[in-house]
Order: sequence, then structure tokens, then C-alpha cells
Amino acid sequence: MAKLKIQHTRTGAAGYEAGASIVTDSYVSPTQINGTNIGGTGGDLDQTVPTIRCSFLRDTGGAVDTGYIIFQKGMRKFEVNNSSEANTTVASLVNAIASELTTANTMTILANVATVLGANTANIGTGGGGYTDNRAYAYVTWTAANVSGYTTPSTEHQLSGTGLTGNVTIVAVNSATNVTVSCATQTVSAAQGTVTEQFNVSRISNKFVWEWDNTKWRYYLGTPYSDGVTVLGSQPAWQAVTLVRVDNA
Repeated sequence: MAKLKIQHTRTGAAGYEAGASIVTDSYVSPTQINGTNIGGTGGDLDQTVPTIRCSFLRDTGGAVDTGYIIFQKGMRKFEVNNSSEANTTVASLVNAIASELTTANTMTILANVATVLGANTANIGTGGGGYTDNRAYAYVTWTAANVSGYTTPSTEHQLSGTGLTGNVTIVAVNSATNVTVSCATQTVSAAQGTVTEQFNVSRISNKFVWEWDNTKWRYYLGTPYSDGVTVLGSQPAWQAVTLVRVDNA
């Protein structure tokens, strides 16, 4: 297993850029989309280039903190610092959103697949489709032209920004612009807002992220991107036009 590159700053030795601050392993690809290098690295959030951000729980029952990766310990295990650069923790990736972390030394990295402007959240109604009126489900719909990033929604992905409470997960794709989501039981009120489709990362390298079902994506630390036109030199077709965003510090 190749170790994740970690961005760091060193001071130039005497006689060679003496005293200069030299940033090493800032990125692994010189290729940029919208001014951001493809891929990502770990490292201190004070670096000149954004680094991968994680959320982690240091102690059971404690508050979830955000932080950054300083060393890879295993396929899903990393040594991380919190955002104030103290209290080093070794934590393992789990399939949960940050608010669900309840086990000590667990962490999550979030990948954003698409951003949708003006998405509509609505009551699913009673009966039909196997869903009852317990309001533990809702519809989210949008206009295709309002999507930035990958335009095909996927079950098991989460949605944020819907106004619903609880873990809002896509359970059925009714069309490319209409999904059914599960949520905490509640009275679902019609709402409109900016919605993000995302998933919890199971593995990460400097170029790729994996979902828990082993689906593989190219990523960078910019907004979700897919235009069907841009071609990245020497990349297979499936990698050429879609980049998910990994949250950055």
C-alpha cells in the first residue's frame, strides 16, 4: 500500500536556499481544473496549498473535531491533529457522517459528488411506493441545469442542505432529477435550497477516493466537476470528465 503523501514545510539548509521556507509534496499532479491541482495531500492546514480535512472523535462521548492528516498508519487508519494543531490522535475511517461519530478514535472524510442549486424538498404523501405517512421519507427534486458536478444521483449517498433532520440518505432514484430520501421521522415541510450530494470515504490516496462499496473516483480539493468535455491527458475516459471534491482544511 502506497503511503499518502503529506505536505510539509522545511527550512532551506545553509548554502542552499538558506533560511527559505520550502514546501514539499504540495500536490501529486501539475494538472489543474479551475486553478486547483488534481488530487490531494495530507498536512498542516497552514500550508500554501489546501490539504485533506477529516472529522474525528478523540474520546467516546466527546465533541467531534475537525483536523488534518499528518501520517498514514494503515489502509483506513491515520494519525491526525485537530485544527488547533494539538492533541494527536490515531483514528480509523468509518462509514458515518461526522455527527454520528460515537466511538473513540474514529474519523470520516467527506467527498462531495454534486452541488444542486434550488433543489426542492417535499412531503412524499401517504401510501404509494411502499412508503407510509410516518414522514421518515421525503422527495428531493431539482432542475438538471442547476447541477454542478456528476449529474446521476446514487442510492446510499447522503444529501445535505435539504432542511431535513437526521441522516438524509438517497434510498431510491426515481429519475435523474427526483430522488426519495430517508430521514429522521418528522413533519416534512416544503423547502428550497442548495443541496450537496456526498459520501463517506472508505479509502483515500493522493489521486483517488473509494466509497464503501468500492466505487472509485478521481478527486481534487475544488468544487465537484463534470462537463463531459474536458480531457485530462493520458487518463482513461471514465476519469477524464468527473472529479469529486474532498473536503479540505
